[in-house]
Amino acid sequence: MNQSLQIIFWMDAFLYLMLHTAIWYGLARYRSPVVILWSAAGILSALSLGVLGSRGLLSDAVVVVVGQFMMALGNWGRQVALRSLNGPPSPVWLWSSAGLNVAYLALSYGLHFSGASESTQILLFCAFYSVSSLEYFFSGRQISRSHALKGAHPVMWAGLILSATLGTKTIAMLTGVGAEKLYESSWDNIFVFIGQFTGILVVCVGFLQIFVEQDHRLQIAMEQKLAREQERAALALQHSKDLSALLTEREEIIRQLTLSNKSAGMGALVASFAHELNQPLTANLLHAELVQAKLDEARRDQTMPNLDILHSVVDAILNDTQRAADIIRKLRNLFRMSRGEFTILKFDVLVHDVLDLVQSKMKSANIVFKVELDPNLRLHGDATQLQQVILNLLNNAIDALKESGRLPPELHIRAQASGQHLELEIEDNGIGIAPEHADDVFSLFKTSKSHGMGVGLWLSRSIVETHGGRLTFHSEPDRRTVFTLRLPLLDQA
Repeated sequence: MNQSLQIIFWMDAFLYLMLHTAIWYGLARYRSPVVILWSAAGILSALSLGVLGSRGLLSDAVVVVVGQFMMALGNWGRQVALRSLNGPPSPVWLWSSAGLNVAYLALSYGLHFSGASESTQILLFCAFYSVSSLEYFFSGRQISRSHALKGAHPVMWAGLILSATLGTKTIAMLTGVGAEKLYESSWDNIFVFIGQFTGILVVCVGFLQIFVEQDHRLQIAMEQKLAREQERAALALQHSKDLSALLTEREEIIRQLTLSNKSAGMGALVASFAHELNQPLTANLLHAELVQAKLDEARRDQTMPNLDILHSVVDAILNDTQRAADIIRKLRNLFRMSRGEFTILKFDVLVHDVLDLVQSKMKSANIVFKVELDPNLRLHGDATQLQQVILNLLNNAIDALKESGRLPPELHIRAQASGQHLELEIEDNGIGIAPEHADDVFSLFKTSKSHGMGVGLWLSRSIVETHGGRLTFHSEPDRRTVFTLRLPLLDQA
């Protein structure tokens, strides 16, 4: 046995061990399963070379069985790791490559234990690994095409070097010019060892370069993604600020339009309000004159005035004064500028307050109205804004009844609970809404009235949506129109 060839085996094993251990420790911070697989497979190959170089120290059976098994497993492990750099290997490739290795081991073990010559076993070994080493070339080419990584080229060259040297050894043995012994000192064995030294060094450098390049690209991609996310976050923050400013402006516009719409809508009610206020004020004047007359009569006759009469007159004055004060209070509340002050409200009281303001207008138009209000409806909202909505709906219904000329003009007001919401329906038997005008009912600055602003219903819908509700309508031309106000009840507000 040639001791120098045996030492070369151990040197080759030491090179495998040093290269793959260095890669393991050098890339340990990445905690990559691919690095661990590559390094473990390389260390296993180093141990197999140590066993193959220990013939004479170990039995032939141990050298062939253990050494061949570790060599095949280590080589296959590195190929799997290299394939994994380009994405998960396909199951077809995994099973086919594993099957080829198992078939090779089975044939190699069969030759050994059947008593085949050493040259036949070495020929099978060199032929198999000259073909198997081409996998490094194909893996490197695939990585180069898909990722254009520089490290792919050393891997391709390593595959060609390993395959060429082992192929040369195979051809030399087939032609009878190569050594037939494992430890025989010959040109072809030396050529194989040089190829192994060069190939394994180049393939490890290529693997290391591919892995580092991939990690560097991944870091750049993550930094770019983070920069894009930060840019999106900054843009979203700016949009949020812009949206907040727009919402604030919208609220201010709604408040201004509410005041303008109140002024325009209330102009038609001024005569009715004057009539409402004139009645208690006239009564107070008459009662005051009666008191004055009674007091003058008592002074002239030098008698005591009739206290019962004076007491009843004073009560009447107080009642009429309270009535006038109530009318003024309701007007003041309706014209008050709302600041979105949400409180708990009794819906029936809210509706009755508005009805009191339009009652004289309905009476002057001879409108027959029917009111059905559930007294248990409570909600969370702004009283002034909701009163404006109801006033707009009532004014529109009254105007529609006046234009229709229908006798008798009827107005039906209903409020009831419907699930988790309350529904207010204002129905009139007026002229209705023509289908061609239905899409413009809630549009801003679009109106069919000669004296209208085209703001009321648009504003009403905006206010209702701000309260989490909906405002809809259903109309049958020349028959009736029903506007439905739907708002969440207190428990759902």
